Amino acid sequence: MRLLLTHPYFWPHVRRGAEREIHDLGTGLVARGHEVRLLTGQPHGVTRRADIDGLRVRYVRTPVPGPLARRGVSTPAAFGAVAAAGAALSRSDAVLSFLYADAYGATLAGRLPHRRGVPVVVKLTGTVLPERITHEPVERALFRRALDAATEVWCNSAYARDVMADFGVRMRIVPAGFDPDVFRPAGERAATPTVFCASAPDEPRKRVVDLVRAWPAIRDGLPGARLVLAGHASAATREQLLAELPEPLRGEVTFAGLLDDAALAAAYSSATVVVAPSVHEALGLVVLEALACGTPVAGADSGATPELLGTPGTGALFAPLDPDACARAVLVAAVLAADPATRDRCRAAAAPWAWPAIVDRVEERLTTLRTGRA
Repeated sequence: MRLLLTHPYFWPHVRRGAEREIHDLGTGLVARGHEVRLLTGQPHGVTRRADIDGLRVRYVRTPVPGPLARRGVSTPAAFGAVAAAGAALSRSDAVLSFLYADAYGATLAGRLPHRRGVPVVVKLTGTVLPERITHEPVERALFRRALDAATEVWCNSAYARDVMADFGVRMRIVPAGFDPDVFRPAGERAATPTVFCASAPDEPRKRVVDLVRAWPAIRDGLPGARLVLAGHASAATREQLLAELPEPLRGEVTFAGLLDDAALAAAYSSATVVVAPSVHEALGLVVLEALACGTPVAGADSGATPELLGTPGTGALFAPLDPDACARAVLVAAVLAADPATRDRCRAAAAPWAWPAIVDRVEERLTTLRTGRA
């Protein structure tokens, strides 16, 4: 199958969220023998081509002229025109777009005689709520038209599907995944009780502050424990978080900074409990990666986290924004960590989200759409 992927941003400019999903899905499909091309934006410089782990990438610079910018046309919106041209010139059997502007552009190309019948799928990696785009008329119009014109709309979880139900478009759950060759048990649990959080402290929605505020109660239940916080944390963020704790407990907190995948897997594996305090997550790869490494998770009862922790014995949920509830959930998960069966139970719970299983689903669905059996 020849597949065209589109998104206004990609590596090396951005390496998170949809960009990581595009890389992992694209390379997974390449490994199955499919021809996969990515059309993406170039923030600076000139249009160029690259091969990234077998994924053939074309970067196109997408400037927004001043008059259009003043009318509310953003760079991602302008990239819709690039996607339209790219899809029109493509020989792909299907188009998978990861933002609504480029999805709409691809559907416009589908009106050309030689592109009729080529399915265009839009994958919403996060959640878009009507109130978030009402003040942006250009974005709102592109979003609405993309949903209406796409062959199919995908999202990452039942939570994402349900919160976007008011758009009145049926959405199929086709989630992102994790790499099972990387995220797997990498050693034994640390002898010292360790609570690990990989949610970026600098991002308020990740609610790392709730975990820090819970630390005194956690420390009472896990004497001698230490708290490890990974992800980008500015000096100001570190100071603010430590100020939430009594002076004697501040030395128990380690800011690990940004970790690569191998270091993350090692940190998940050695932890007693991984905490995911984020709210409104459309999926939550931190939860999946921790489970894949065999470590129970204490997660906020928000977003897709309850779906990921639906298997008994893999962790505990707590009321979001509630440090006391967070502390109780961490202590419950710590008891689970002492059970030798927990590691295998967590890994089994994560298995449906491993990339090989997700690639199977994408491959099957695109083949169905391409042959008109949908």
